[in-house]
Amino acid sequence: MVKTGCNATLHDKEATEDLVTRLSRQRRLSESESAREVRAHDLIAADGGPGILGHEKDIFLEVGTGTDTHILERSLNHPDQLHIGIEQTRKKFEMMLRKAERLACKENLKLLHADASIAVNECFLAESLAGVCLLFPDPWPKDRHARRRLLQTSFLSQIASKLRPAAPLEIRTDDVEYARQAHQCLLEIDSLENMINGQSWLESPIDPHSHIETIFEHRFRTEGKPIYYFYLKKKEDVSLA
Repeated sequence: MVKTGCNATLHDKEATEDLVTRLSRQRRLSESESAREVRAHDLIAADGGPGILGHEKDIFLEVGTGTDTHILERSLNHPDQLHIGIEQTRKKFEMMLRKAERLACKENLKLLHADASIAVNECFLAESLAGVCLLFPDPWPKDRHARRRLLQTSFLSQIASKLRPAAPLEIRTDDVEYARQAHQCLLEIDSLENMINGQSWLESPIDPHSHIETIFEHRFRTEGKPIYYFYLKKKEDVSLA
């Protein structure tokens, strides 16, 4: 796994990517599996907007895919959208490429090996995303790891700036302290509007029929653990600065 500091760039990371790939692979990726990978420099060159990678489709982003099939299933359910999943850990990233092949995912799915805290800002234009989800990000509960938490005002503000007006943001976590922190951070972002009036979060999906359950989520639910769901959207009257 490549670790990048706060001041690193995606270009620095890609310089070591081939070496990391050789060290971490269980077997070499097939040509069709590799074809689902999108590189940061390709996204940057395409300005991260409509028409990216030859797709004239709305872009849906999942931050931190892990090895879950959520974005794979969503891409199959929504062929009208281009789905991009970001994963920092190379081993998990390659597992996702293989899973996508086994599930016969289409060309509307691309996976990016990158640090999301850098990639979101560098790879996507303002108001270019039709939707974003962050599903069970690591809460990093120890104080000395606090800077690694994704659900902070600085990163969530980046996400908000990339969303189109009225585009949704979904967050799920099983950690109540992380949920409270996320709620306080979200209150500080004026461009986001809560879709569940009068509540900080829900403890069940807002739309069970369209909801795609993750592996973690299924396990937590069967164990009787509460899950906290956030549903927000970009305000429609927010203009670019």
